[in-house]
Amino acid sequence: MNITPSLEYITYPDPAAGWIDGVYRERVPKLQSAASRPDIGSVCRRFREKEESGWGVYEYHEGAVYTIAGDFRDLDVSIDAEVKGAASVSVYVDGVNIAPRIPVPDGGAVSVSFTARTCRGKSHLAISPDIPDGEDSVEAEIAIRSLSAEFAARAPRAVKPTLFLASDSTVQSYDPYYYPQTGWGEVLYRFFADADYVREYRAENSSYSQCRVYELPRVKIENRSIGGRSSRSFFLEGKWNELLARAREGDYVLIQFGHNDSTKARPNRYTDPDAYAEWIELYVRSAVSRAVTPILVTPVMRRNCGDGDFTISFPEFREKLLLIADKFKIPLLDLDAASLDICRRLGGEAAKSLYLYAEAGEYDGAYANGVHDDTHLSRRGALTYARQAALLMRDIEALAPIAALLDEKKLCLS
Repeated sequence: MNITPSLEYITYPDPAAGWIDGVYRERVPKLQSAASRPDIGSVCRRFREKEESGWGVYEYHEGAVYTIAGDFRDLDVSIDAEVKGAASVSVYVDGVNIAPRIPVPDGGAVSVSFTARTCRGKSHLAISPDIPDGEDSVEAEIAIRSLSAEFAARAPRAVKPTLFLASDSTVQSYDPYYYPQTGWGEVLYRFFADADYVREYRAENSSYSQCRVYELPRVKIENRSIGGRSSRSFFLEGKWNELLARAREGDYVLIQFGHNDSTKARPNRYTDPDAYAEWIELYVRSAVSRAVTPILVTPVMRRNCGDGDFTISFPEFREKLLLIADKFKIPLLDLDAASLDICRRLGGEAAKSLYLYAEAGEYDGAYANGVHDDTHLSRRGALTYARQAALLMRDIEALAPIAALLDEKKLCLS
């Protein structure tokens, strides 16, 4: 089925509002229909801005954008264009660079075909000039001669289901250099019946080495989690797109964000609770549309006892996840509440064993000089919380095919 994109223009006429109440406010786009702007031609501008702390870097595209009613489905897209003034161009869908660094030959004619993993009911596609090294902006004439889009055929159902993990450093897999730091997604496979037969390798279609597959005889666990990412940055960096490219009907995805969403000092990561809910709903809708079962996971708690009792970490974000799970009638693993119970049973001092605490000389590698960290997990902490996640999975009907593969003896170990 062919889809006819509609042409619009996007500009950013006003400067960024900057830091307001401890939160950085970037530029706001202005979108206009082609009919309302007959004065605009084929000139496109791409520019980069860095806010004063250096942690927030933003790129903006001004010029033509094409709106595609993708209905959350994958689209096969073909573009023919003529380009003047740029050595290379990239194609962006909803802000994600899905076709990077396409070289522009001397004649300026560019043809590119790709599959767009649309994650919104309506997606915006732009072909934008790449900013040359050492510069902050570029202008180019980009004349689209033809643009076609049609719904892509759904990938066949996998013989062996995959359980994907999309999260941050508390779930990520680590190289031995960082031991004892461990993400609970790195050791989740250990609670499955066939754990002794695991085969570990780097995932295909992955732009980062931390993305690991733990393949068991009857299921794959693909840990695509990566440190420092929020629900927003994981999407805009294209990592959710990469996951969708691997997912098949009948697969599952555990989604745990919150640690980095809450960090106001890191503008490219931070999302307020309302924006967080919007991003999480995008993940849910785009998974469901591909017959992939999303499972929300409240973020594992920080060791936040201070001089008193432990409390729920990220309460506003946890509450949003509970509401979304109810709204969409999808599974939720309340790992925040479960990890709170575990830490309370242990007590403040003993709970340090679950987190990244080490004295100088205790380990080689990244923590040879010691570390005191109440957020990231030790090997013991990762195993403890992975076991708890598996126990929670066991009680969810939608996860029955996965839960049936768990090892009850391992789960019953204290």
